[in-house]
Amino acid sequence: MTRRRRPQGLTLIEIVVAMTLTVAVFAITLPFLKTQTQAIGRGASRMDADQVARYAVTMIDRDLRRASADSGQPLLVLAAPRAIAFTSDLLAADANGVDAVDIDLNLSATATTSWRLANAVTLPTTARTFPTKDYLDRRGAVSERETISYWLAPDTVAGRTDLFVLWRRVNAGDSTAVVRELLLPTDTAFFAYERPDTVTTGGVVGRGVRAIANTRLPLYWDSLAIDSVRAVSMRSTGRYRDPRTGVETTSTVRLTTMLVNAPGRLLSDCGAAPTPPTSPVSISQANGNGALWEVKLSWPPSADDAKASGARDVRGYALEWSTNGGAAWSVLTTIPARRQSKYFWFHGLPVAGATASVTAQYRVRAIDCGGLFSSAVSLGSVTF
Repeated sequence: MTRRRRPQGLTLIEIVVAMTLTVAVFAITLPFLKTQTQAIGRGASRMDADQVARYAVTMIDRDLRRASADSGQPLLVLAAPRAIAFTSDLLAADANGVDAVDIDLNLSATATTSWRLANAVTLPTTARTFPTKDYLDRRGAVSERETISYWLAPDTVAGRTDLFVLWRRVNAGDSTAVVRELLLPTDTAFFAYERPDTVTTGGVVGRGVRAIANTRLPLYWDSLAIDSVRAVSMRSTGRYRDPRTGVETTSTVRLTTMLVNAPGRLLSDCGAAPTPPTSPVSISQANGNGALWEVKLSWPPSADDAKASGARDVRGYALEWSTNGGAAWSVLTTIPARRQSKYFWFHGLPVAGATASVTAQYRVRAIDCGGLFSSAVSLGSVTF
């Protein structure tokens, strides 16, 4: 008869040794795991802060690259350290807005055409009111290019003076918060602007861009200097605060956007206001079908619109008319300068009644590359 062996367990010494080894392993690995966890947390925090900063400049860059304007309309409306406003055809309410970037059937007309004088309000962060006139396209219709404004305002919810919110507005519509948690210390600029200038690189003198000093800012649409801006630089610092530890992480993103449609709007010799169109001018009218007067207007170019002489800085002509004896004038259309020997334009008017009853006066002014107007030249009048 064999005896059954009883199963043997761990001795007390073996258990003590195993526990000691386990504690030793944990003692070695826990600091490493803690360090790795903290590193992952810091990396996630930096990523969150970077996303805040990058989203701000990406939104502005997306719109600013499409900045464009009709003749006589400012490309840049405001250039300030913490605000910018520019003209661009971004929005349309239907498929007829073929030049617009986005179509939204729910948009109102005030959000898809140029900012109208009747809706003028102050520009963000300034005391200047815009616009001071209605802007028209070459057909004489209201321009379809809106004014887009971006600006930074203190974040009143955060309760700190160095945290800001980036806002966006189309014309005088409602303001929309783009992003929060932007860190901007006192007297720090978010926007910087550059203009063409002579620069020296490696001892060689050439053409380049030079920053416009902050002491010269802000610039407004009625300043010649604002037409010289070729690039907009942005310095955006995002902040993220870990809700568990309270540790703050920041990330700074820098981006420069070239104004691709700006160079053709300003010549290097753009300076004083242009000379007015020369004489002789002519005006004639016809009533071909009994329901429409057709007025033909003609004028020679300004001396600064010459092919080989003058300043050659005329950008176009503003054709204006008045039906109350010259007490008030309104712009019919703006016509691009083409260095031609004579300009023509036809104005169709409905017949007022069985007999002629209204007298319309016409005049024309030259517009230079800086947006300055010449004195007006009368084209004559017609009665219809």
